Amino acid sequence: MMTLVYFLLAIAILVFVHEMGHFLAARSCGVQVIRFSIGFGKEVLKWTQPKTGTEWVVALVPLGGYVRMEDDSFDSKPLAARSWIVFAGPLANLIFAAVAYSFLFSADRQEPQAVLGQPPVGSIAAAAGITAGDQVVAVDGRLVRSFTELRWRMAQALVGEGSDQIELSLQHRSSQVREVRLNLRPGGRSESGAEGAAKASYAADPALAIASIGLLPLSQSVKILRIQEASAAADAGLRVGDRILQVSGEPVSQPQTMIARVQASGGRPIELIVSNTNSIGSTPSVGSERVLIRPKPGADGVYRIGAVVGADVATVEVSDDLVTAVSRGVSRTWEMTVLTFQALGRMIVGEISWRQISGPVTIADAAGQSAGSGLQPFIGFLALISISIAVLNLLPIPMLDGGHLLYYLWEFVRGSPLSAEVQDAGRRMGVALIILLTTVALFNDFSRLAGW
Repeated sequence: MMTLVYFLLAIAILVFVHEMGHFLAARSCGVQVIRFSIGFGKEVLKWTQPKTGTEWVVALVPLGGYVRMEDDSFDSKPLAARSWIVFAGPLANLIFAAVAYSFLFSADRQEPQAVLGQPPVGSIAAAAGITAGDQVVAVDGRLVRSFTELRWRMAQALVGEGSDQIELSLQHRSSQVREVRLNLRPGGRSESGAEGAAKASYAADPALAIASIGLLPLSQSVKILRIQEASAAADAGLRVGDRILQVSGEPVSQPQTMIARVQASGGRPIELIVSNTNSIGSTPSVGSERVLIRPKPGADGVYRIGAVVGADVATVEVSDDLVTAVSRGVSRTWEMTVLTFQALGRMIVGEISWRQISGPVTIADAAGQSAGSGLQPFIGFLALISISIAVLNLLPIPMLDGGHLLYYLWEFVRGSPLSAEVQDAGRRMGVALIILLTTVALFNDFSRLAGW
């Protein structure tokens, strides 16, 4: 239930931001706005602004919105004014993202230290000679202060062009800094298939980028971050904040290790050594207890305990002054926008599978998870989705803002607008494309739920 609430809240905020961009631009150009609506369908709330006559509406289906302008007032405006009004919607989403990221960068926050754990055998990191206790000082000469910043630098390297190699500056305890070069695609592999599909997720989830090459945070145990209702973890009495020291008698220090052992259980009961104290290491001590838990299969047949787990790592306090935070916020927004366009481009040419397109079900789940983790993760989620909305609307598809801008570009080059018949045909094509994209996104959502 709360997942749905957070999803609707996120959509309402971002739709309001987008449509407010159109509204303010229209007003700045002297265009009469008849209606500003959040949602479609039957009106739930309505207020008419006395001076302007603009209707402010909240409608029943909150999965979008629109600003309705007086046709003659809009059509009579110069090409530059019309283009500005159309472009202002996506621009507002980008500005929102920049403000959100600036806020996150300016806030005092605890982030995992950029100290690495032992990389998995056979991983790229292991082949490069990285060992437990190595601290990452810089990536390609750019300083990193935390594991969170390391994730982002790696995501940029993996998704960006010309990134077959990356250089890490490492320091082991008090030793001198050494340089290690990682070959991100050993053997010259192409980016098609599974690798190309994974790249699509790196910008949205930098943790995938860094884990894909074996860079893991130094951790002594696994910490429970969230527990699902009516799950095996809830039935066993596990609590948020508990630390998992051992699984079936074997120490665990990385979430991936624990998840693999749970999935390999086949539904047989497994014994966990759990501590809710600050004991050090993976050896049972006073305050630890043995918990017997039986993993449950999901719709995809994979066994889980219904808990979100993370590495139990040492943290460092990170914050930026206002000027630096704003600069980083703008830069992060630009970088995320570029990475999103790059991912779309690779999808068009077939380097990334269309199965990576996410729909409202996946977005709703992400909204619930981020909100459940706190205000800052939810703001970060809003910034990411706001950028996605901006990029989507800038695509040259009729019915979207980018389609209108494409029409205006034609008008600028030819000196006259497209005929009404051509524009109408374009709108029908745009509707068909949007329906197709929506169908694909929903299919992917339900495929993930069903494990197809």
